[in-house]
Amino acid sequence: MKKISFRLFIILIVLVSTILCKPKKKDEIDPQLLSVLLSQSSGVNSSCQKFLLSEATCVGTPDNAVTGCPSLISALKSKITPSDKNSDSVAELYFNCFTDANLIYTQGTGCQKSSFNTNADFRKAQRSTSTGSTQNANAAWKLQFNNCASIDNGTPPASSGLKDTGTKLSADPFI
Repeated sequence: MKKISFRLFIILIVLVSTILCKPKKKDEIDPQLLSVLLSQSSGVNSSCQKFLLSEATCVGTPDNAVTGCPSLISALKSKITPSDKNSDSVAELYFNCFTDANLIYTQGTGCQKSSFNTNADFRKAQRSTSTGSTQNANAAWKLQFNNCASIDNGTPPASSGLKDTGTKLSADPFI
């Protein structure tokens, strides 16, 4: 009797593990996430990739971080004033702060992978004057963004390290 129970137990374990431990299908791998993870580097490039990844959670066809970051970094650095402080290390601080602002927005809206077609649509929605359920998320995002950029008398969060740089942005670099 014990041999039958033990064999039945082993068969049950094998059956359950076979069902639960199936390998992922090839189409279940997120190529954007894989691209970011494989190309991780330090500094401003890594911060830009995290910024794009924070938007990608809501975007159906997200921008490729590897090819998109050079232009985003350039656009951001061109808006840093005074211009003699538009270094990679300062741009990195801005990207980190803006990533936090994006997370505030995505949590507030409860967006999903298909909420926006592109990153440009995502950014346009953040900056819009909305009503209804997204109004609070837009207001919270705008406050955080303005604080990070020191626009409209905003003061960067102490944890961002931006206040110590003595910089601000002359305009929104992402529109």
